[in-house]
Amino acid sequence: MGFAIYLTAKLVVVMFVKNDVWQNRINQIAIDLRESKPERGNIYDESGKILASSINYYDVFMDTDAGGLSDKKFSENIDSLAICLSEFFKDKSKNAYKRKLINARKNKIRYLKIAEKLTYDEFITVKKFPLFRLSSNKGGFISKRITERKRPFGELMRRTIGFLGEDKQTGIIQGKAGIEFSYNRELGGRAGKYYMQKIGGGNWRKIKDGEIVKTEDGLDVKTTVDIDLQDYVDNILREQLTMLEADYGSVVVMEVKTGYIKAIVNLKRYDDNSFSEIFNYAVGENLAPGSTFKLPVLMAALEDGYVDLNDIIDTGNGHIMYHGVAVDDAGFESYGKIPVSEVFAKSSNVGMLKIIDNNYVKKGRIKRFLEQLDALGITDISGVDIFGEHQPEINSPDSKSWAPSSPGMIAHGYEVKISPLQILTFYNAVANNGIRVKPRIVKSLEKDGITVKIFKPEISNSMICSKSTLKKAQKILRDVVTSGTAKAINNDKYKISGKTGTTQYYDIKQHKHIDQYRGSFVGYFPSDNPKYSIIVEINKPKTNYYGAQAAAPVFKKIADKIFSRDRDMNPPEEKIIPDSFKIPSFKIAAADDIKYILKTLDYKTETFEDNKWLSVKTDKHNLKTEPAEMTEKFVPNVKNTGAKDAVFILENLGLNVSIKGRGRVVYQSLKSGTKIKKGTKINLVLN
Repeated sequence: MGFAIYLTAKLVVVMFVKNDVWQNRINQIAIDLRESKPERGNIYDESGKILASSINYYDVFMDTDAGGLSDKKFSENIDSLAICLSEFFKDKSKNAYKRKLINARKNKIRYLKIAEKLTYDEFITVKKFPLFRLSSNKGGFISKRITERKRPFGELMRRTIGFLGEDKQTGIIQGKAGIEFSYNRELGGRAGKYYMQKIGGGNWRKIKDGEIVKTEDGLDVKTTVDIDLQDYVDNILREQLTMLEADYGSVVVMEVKTGYIKAIVNLKRYDDNSFSEIFNYAVGENLAPGSTFKLPVLMAALEDGYVDLNDIIDTGNGHIMYHGVAVDDAGFESYGKIPVSEVFAKSSNVGMLKIIDNNYVKKGRIKRFLEQLDALGITDISGVDIFGEHQPEINSPDSKSWAPSSPGMIAHGYEVKISPLQILTFYNAVANNGIRVKPRIVKSLEKDGITVKIFKPEISNSMICSKSTLKKAQKILRDVVTSGTAKAINNDKYKISGKTGTTQYYDIKQHKHIDQYRGSFVGYFPSDNPKYSIIVEINKPKTNYYGAQAAAPVFKKIADKIFSRDRDMNPPEEKIIPDSFKIPSFKIAAADDIKYILKTLDYKTETFEDNKWLSVKTDKHNLKTEPAEMTEKFVPNVKNTGAKDAVFILENLGLNVSIKGRGRVVYQSLKSGTKIKKGTKINLVLN
């Protein structure tokens, strides 16, 4: 009984009387599992230009009451630390910094802010200051890494590049979109996990061999986009939206054979003619397409054999009341009796309605009509590899909104919901001789410049229709440009095929169409051997709202630009090569490479056989090679040097090389002439 009382008394003493001592002992053995964030991968255009990249900044603090920081050590280093801080930041005098540090020490401040948003080079410099160069426990140095996602091209392609959650610069919650979201797993990498042990002064340190999950940095994403073309398309669309005082618009440029998206622009215009990409209209907006939907409608009738291009359709005076709904041809044109091919080329709404009414509605074949549209693949999603696409919708007899007038509405592109990219995918299949390919915006995944995965073009339908129907579809699309609604964009340099579209907005609350329109044009070029397909949509313009006026000119300007720089479609004229030409120059390069280049150019010069590395100096007429001075003591200047040579040179000198980008070196983190310490990391940026 007495022993039990003794034990209870000792426990009370340990828990309450000597609580501080006991707590300190617990703290000394405290273990915590921490997570290390990986570096997020970069996003590039097809040529290697950076579209999105993570930039690291560092906030620096000082624990002035660190457990291992004695009064003696603090006093011995306070003057030199204050001098270093004053000279580096140039915002306070030496004495002001000294007073700040002494007061913080006196008040036992554990997180005294020293600086924020330091670059990596600045961070490394500050870390070498007196006291800071010691461990955090002994010198009180604390740092916090902050990563910001940067887009070098600003607002260009903003929505397609995308984001995850909050915008770090504005603090605005933006949701999740684009490549950043769709390829988050690949870009984000895998976080590492390691154990930390609590040490004196409330600080923590990594436990040796305590890493249980290795950190894996994210992969780089190489897109199919040509950022130079993207910039051009963006500017052209801005000009058109401004001129027409339109609400918003979108453009997609795609390679016919591969489905690779070369440019995708989505712009919202404000009253002050400023713009932003607030939504990916091309992918995520499903609206009535209007006359561009006449292609699959007519192809369904051709495929079923109910009509042929030479059959005559009586369009009358361009006006008809169809089950209580007025249907008119654009501009109230009176085409009278015209062949089916002309119905399409002139985009007659009345003619298309009569084709469907005579061959499907009156003969009880509505189900067959819808099945044939489905068989063509117009109801399929495009399969694009970015988030936000919705399934196309075509009204059907099973729907509550179905009415006797519905077939006639579908015939000229109403009571249908489909995205611009889905329409483009269908037209692209026609251009591609019936082979439907999935649109794609990511070409490959890379790690440290090495391709680890390639996304090859993917066929979603090997043949959307019969060859006979396909040939007729290709013919009538060409007719639209030669003699139909888009003849204004016909030209002698290359052939264009496509279809105009004009859609009137429908107000659900008022149950009627209102005086707002969408003009569109979708097509491909060159018609004989299609290489590119493009869709242009201009929404709610105040003037010139027809597709031929609002959208077709944008298509033509973009096609002209592509044609002018595509040497396969537009080969340059043969020119006589002059006797003299500009002599190539090299900063530092392997002697064997220089010899090979000079031999290929049939240029003779002394090449110093015993030297592995050479530099080349040139003027207007002369070239001279010189041995490149290489020393193992100092960091060389590798700017303007190719990646292979730069890495080889620096690694042979004992440096740990990290590279970002492609091309030639434009930045090196260690300045030339810096004394080399084996194993030191040097960061190279290429462009």
